Amino acid sequence: MTYDDFRAGELQGWDARAEAYDTATARATAQAIPDLLAAVRLAPGMRVLDVCCGPGYAAGAAAALGAETRGIDFAPGMVRQARARFPGLAFDEGDAEHLAFQDASFDAVLCNFGLFHVTAPGRAMSEAFRVLRPGGRYAFSQWCTPEENPVHRLTLGIVRRVADMSIAPPAPDAFTLSDRDTAHGMMVKAGFADIALREVPILLRAPAEGFFDFMMRFGVRIPLILDRQTEMVRAAIHEALDHEAQAFRAGDEIRLPMPAFVVSGQKEGPLP
Repeated sequence: MTYDDFRAGELQGWDARAEAYDTATARATAQAIPDLLAAVRLAPGMRVLDVCCGPGYAAGAAAALGAETRGIDFAPGMVRQARARFPGLAFDEGDAEHLAFQDASFDAVLCNFGLFHVTAPGRAMSEAFRVLRPGGRYAFSQWCTPEENPVHRLTLGIVRRVADMSIAPPAPDAFTLSDRDTAHGMMVKAGFADIALREVPILLRAPAEGFFDFMMRFGVRIPLILDRQTEMVRAAIHEALDHEAQAFRAGDEIRLPMPAFVVSGQKEGPLP
């Protein structure tokens, strides 16, 4: 199955959210960056590629620690934001499944919550393997399943209960890599060794008022589903999400655990 409509919707959605990324999505995704950098054993002087870089936070963090970094993202708006935030670094439009770099170009490759947005994550892993130098490391972050993740359990639970999912655009399973055994197996298939997994206990802190609106800015998949629903269905989901989120209210915030994990592996062979 091809996912052309899904890919087009993701591109349009993330492009539109580029300027607001730090007020919504980054509240959770940025929390995994220290674990990503630790997983690739970052050191000054390393050449690092940040794939699906968004506004460039992981690349910027690696650069602050002395690495030579660059980033790619398929959304032009994200690339513009990354260049504006980190003017001393190189950012370009690029495809995680077809990296425009020569073999053995980098000491480390990062992908912060990007693999479940691509249509062929195994191919993206193989591309990361290709552009790594021998001895280099790759690391990606991934959300835990809705069964483990209260944010996804709340939001997707309501959407699946109320929406007509038969008219949702065909999309790859966002939680394929949330199965730790599957993630490990795909890394092995891509050629990686010394595969490790570390849990990342992320806490999402969102405004207590307008939680539905916050979540519509947070990601793209649910808005893609809601775009095809009737106005009555969208209103019902809006009301239910705002109401049920109040069970997690603390002062003027909604505080929900959003656990994730980081998977890493090495391309065997000593660095020159």
